[in-house]
Amino acid sequence: MKEQILTAENITKAYKEGKSSLTIFDGIDFSLEKGESVAILGSSGAGKTTLLNILGGVDLPTSGKVTIAGVDYAGLSEKKRGLIRNRFIGFVYQFHHLLPEFSALENVAMPALIGGESPRQAKIRSLDLLAKVGLEARVHHKPAELSGGERQRVAIARALVNNPACVMMDEPTGNLDETTAQKVQALIFSLQQELETSFVVVTHDQRLASRLNRVLRLENGRLVSNT
Repeated sequence: MKEQILTAENITKAYKEGKSSLTIFDGIDFSLEKGESVAILGSSGAGKTTLLNILGGVDLPTSGKVTIAGVDYAGLSEKKRGLIRNRFIGFVYQFHHLLPEFSALENVAMPALIGGESPRQAKIRSLDLLAKVGLEARVHHKPAELSGGERQRVAIARALVNNPACVMMDEPTGNLDETTAQKVQALIFSLQQELETSFVVVTHDQRLASRLNRVLRLENGRLVSNT
């Protein structure tokens, strides 16, 4: 059996609305192995992004337990959860969220520097990843000087710079044209194989989902196998 990178046990999430309560999740269980890729499908408003944020420690469940790389989020301060996210998890969103005033190299290096890496090592690691995503000639360009696909590739390199156990992706190809989306998908799979990184991908793209190791669907507050 492969090493378990991420586990979620009996996750619930509810929001108070006046005197009533709105339940988003009701007893979700989830596990992710090293090097595994999992797609999460679901209709708009089903709570896919909320679930991704809980699995990644950005948000906390109402009840239940989430463990990443053997560390339980429960009871940790926001600062300590931030340190765990920085060390073990990378994030890629539909919109790249690159810092416009910084170059591609500086954007990729940022999480490494925040994590305490020396500037020299952060630069070496960032240059290597930018080469892996085919942007070695664009390292000093700022986001406004890059195409949409190039910006998303920078975001993927940034998510990988701390060699995370898992990368969370929220519609990573949703804002790209079909040709560029296919190139980004191919990049994801090549990096998964080369780096043995685990991926959790929220997507509406059935073609992308079908290429991942497992496909789950979020329905009525539960995760079910997509058949």
